Order: sequence, then structure tokens, then C-alpha cells
Amino acid sequence: MSASEAMPVPASRPVPSRLPGARPWVTLGLLLALMVLVSLAVGSMTVPPSAILGSLWEALGLGEASERLDAMQRAVLFTLRLPRVLMAVMVGGVLATTGAALQALFRNPLVEPGLLGTSSGAALGAVLAIVLDVTLAAHVGPLRMLVVPGAAFVGALAATVLALRLGTGGGRTDTPRVLLAGVAVSAGAFAGMGLLTHAATDAQLRTITFWSLGSLGGASWETVGAAALPLAVTLGLLLSEARALNLMLLGEREAWHLGVDVERLKRKLIFAAALGVGAAVSFCGMIGFVGLLVPALLRIALGPDHRRLLAASALSGASLLLASDLLARTLASPSELPVGALTSVLGVPAFIALLARKGAA
Repeated sequence: MSASEAMPVPASRPVPSRLPGARPWVTLGLLLALMVLVSLAVGSMTVPPSAILGSLWEALGLGEASERLDAMQRAVLFTLRLPRVLMAVMVGGVLATTGAALQALFRNPLVEPGLLGTSSGAALGAVLAIVLDVTLAAHVGPLRMLVVPGAAFVGALAATVLALRLGTGGGRTDTPRVLLAGVAVSAGAFAGMGLLTHAATDAQLRTITFWSLGSLGGASWETVGAAALPLAVTLGLLLSEARALNLMLLGEREAWHLGVDVERLKRKLIFAAALGVGAAVSFCGMIGFVGLLVPALLRIALGPDHRRLLAASALSGASLLLASDLLARTLASPSELPVGALTSVLGVPAFIALLARKGAA
């Protein structure tokens, strides 16, 4: 079965003409707010939730806190946990929204951003920068902390552009061919990573292993600021194409007759995926299953309308990554588990259950 045949097409039902009700937004928004509060409060040092709200209110200049934190709690809240929570919200939201958009574009519910080669390209760039760390450090000086994220971002964009070029022929982007090209690019990137590990020292190998499994432990106000722009641009690009993605479910020819510039849409969404996933992997490492599982489950619960599905994916993806990071910080405290490995552990049984449900249906 080809990628264009894998996702059921709602040909017998027209696209709804008005936005659905607000109840899903309220539920998912409250869940996200709860996860943010719990993530800020729970850890090796507990911070009272009531004091957190007051301190945030005071930091925004909107009033004075009725319950004050001591110096250590305030440092933990504003220096360590708040940047980490903001990074998790942005990265989880973008990964899930990107997955929902690509599943509609390829009309295949098993597509995720990693299949375009974006994640593996970012990993190859990061590993190359880690192995060449001594050489690069002599030239970049104070910018050394940005070398690995920068190399990962360049690797993500290069891998995605290569997959797009390989999947384009005669001025037309063949989406199944792009997907196959992405698989080939990913295989090549992982082969390159394997060769580079032979040149790495023991310390570099530990860094490569931990980075490739994903972590939010490096989040800081500097990395949050650097990641915010590409992640926000990605989210805006994806949300702006909700109606076009609804029409794409009818088929490329039908969408074109209904006014969708199909080629422009393909390039725009693939570029957005490269930008967002590249930025996410650059600062947090490889985090799997968020972009695959969240939109697949929400499509069952909410239906295929992307005006509802994309925003719901952003909220749910943020909540899932926050919950996973909370578990990663607390399950083996004081050490920390890699969050990417944890999302895979949580995602595999859920995905198997999803496949079993579809098979039974």
C-alpha cells in the first residue's frame, strides 16, 4: 500500500464550515497548566505551588507575592525549572504539531518528522561537532556553547533539503518518494554517526550517547531565547495551513481544484518541519514518538479536522513532554534519565495498542 493510500480519506463528508466547540481547548489547556505547575513544584527540592504562582505574578510586575520563596527555592525556580519547562512546552508542542501536519500531507498516520531525515541529520551534525570539539573550540572561543546546537541545526536542514531534492522530479514533489529519500538519508546519517564514534574519546562517547537519547537538562534562558524564534515560526506556519490540510485529505488533485497550491504547500510544510524539528533536536537531542503518537491518538478522539487537530496536538505534545521530563527527573533521583528514551518506552506500548485497535477494526 502506498503512502497516499494509507490514511482514510473522508471523501463522503465535506469539510466542516465552522470551527468546532471550545471544550477540547479548555480540557487540554487546563491539563497543560496543571503539568506546568507540577513540573515547577516537584523535584529534588519541592517548591510550594502557591508560592510559585505568587512569585511568577510578582516577576511579571502584576503584584506582590503573598508567600515568598527563600533564596535557594527562588534560584531553583527561575534559573533551573522555569527555562526547562518553557523549553519542554515549546519542543513538545512543535514536535506533535509537525507530526500532525506531515501525517496529513503524506496521508499516512505512521509518518513522523524523523522519517524525513531531519532528526538523524541533526544527530550527525551534533556528533561531528562533539568529535571535533578540540579543533572547533580553538576558533569559536566564547561561542563554543552554541557549536553543537548550531551543527545539529545545519545537519537537520541539510538532510531535509537533500531528501526534498531526491524526491522532486520534473518540477513536482512526489511525497512517497520524499519519504523514501528521507529513510535513505537517515540510514546514511546513522552510518556516518557509527563511523565517527570510532574517533571519539570516552568522554565524547558519553556525551554522544546522552545527547542522542534526548535531554532537557541543558535548558537555560539563553537556549530558550535561541530556540523560541524558529519554534514559534514553525508553529505559526503549520497552524496557518489547517484548512489546506483538510482539503489535502481529499487527494492532491481534488485539493488543487479547490484552490490549494499543492506544490507550494508541500515545500512550505517540509521547510517548517526542518526548521522546527531541527531547532528541537539542536537543543534537546532526539526525542521520539511525540510527533507520531500524539496526533494519531488525537485524530481518533477529535476527528480529522486540522483546525481542531493541530492546536490540540500542540497542547497535548507539550503536556506529554512535560510529564516525561518530570518522570525523567524524579524516577532515578538524584540522577536523571534521558527523556528521549523515556518517551520511547512510554510510546511503544501505546503505539502497539493503537495498531492492535486498528487491526481489530
